[in-house]
Amino acid sequence: MLVQILLSVGLVAASFAAACPSDDILETAAESVESPAQLVASPAEAVESPTWTLRYNFVPDQKLRYRNTENVTLDAMLGEIRKVDVTSIQQRRVFTVATVNDAGAARLSMQYEFVGMRVQTNDYEPVLFDTSMPQDKIPPAFRNTARQLKGSAPRFWISTLGSALQESESAEGYAPAEKAIAQAGNVIVGDKPSIPATADVQQAVANSTPKSAEASEASNAVTFLMPLPENAVAVGDTWRELIPVNVRVTEEISRQINILRTFRLESVENGIATISFRSSVEAAVKSPTMRSQLIKATPKGTLTLDIERGVMLKREIRYDETVLNAIGPNSVVLCHGKSTEELLEETATEAATEAAQN
Repeated sequence: MLVQILLSVGLVAASFAAACPSDDILETAAESVESPAQLVASPAEAVESPTWTLRYNFVPDQKLRYRNTENVTLDAMLGEIRKVDVTSIQQRRVFTVATVNDAGAARLSMQYEFVGMRVQTNDYEPVLFDTSMPQDKIPPAFRNTARQLKGSAPRFWISTLGSALQESESAEGYAPAEKAIAQAGNVIVGDKPSIPATADVQQAVANSTPKSAEASEASNAVTFLMPLPENAVAVGDTWRELIPVNVRVTEEISRQINILRTFRLESVENGIATISFRSSVEAAVKSPTMRSQLIKATPKGTLTLDIERGVMLKREIRYDETVLNAIGPNSVVLCHGKSTEELLEETATEAATEAAQN
């Protein structure tokens, strides 16, 4: 049972599930999808302070290569029983800008250059996978992941504010993507609805830790940017987004609540903006089982943005949560770890080589 619970926590964290207890909150969440980043406060309005307009800037045929590393530990204790799952993921992804419309929104595609995973439970031998493995060497738990990584490159629209968009027949030509959700601060767009919790914590016993990592990677396929504010901001200003997410209450019932994510412009030095963010569950969630499914849903972190180029340089996400009684009386489930994504700058030699090949 402990194994299943940990799996459910990892799987639900990957799909970023949660529940909403009131219609008012649901209406607010729907409005936040249309305008995901809202400026909420300026600490010193009476004082003249320099302000910056923060935007992502996309250029046709632009390639953005990011290297991501993530190390997360899930530690569960129930009486004398303890289970520790350590998951490490390394990946390199290339986002290519196909077209840019008059409003600056870009249609991008994403491809993996490399994916590697390592999952270890307690002192057992770790399970390893990477995309360079021959087919017959891939562990069974990761074979579905390997197949998914060979699929066609996902394509999606992103606005200059980092919002996910979808093509529509409206006069504007684009509409906020209904299927876009945020996972640990990232925008997700896909052809399928967001993945809900597959089961409550008690039901998830049948899954394995490698399968949890596999599900995480599948749902994480097109995560990319964090939202920027519509208006110009000064150091100390904040903006926020509401993220409606689903959590499984029973096998048949899921509920929706909001995750509130608040961003703050910490500094601007030499044209580089440093932005911090923190997350919280907007409505009180009393059930330990439901809280355990949200254990990776409320991270903290920072990102740096090159203002002139309109490019995210680095994002760091930190997890540090504890849930009591999630798997029984006097039990403890802890999650801690870090995910870092960094832009890999293209050298002049690499650019010349690619130009010659084209």
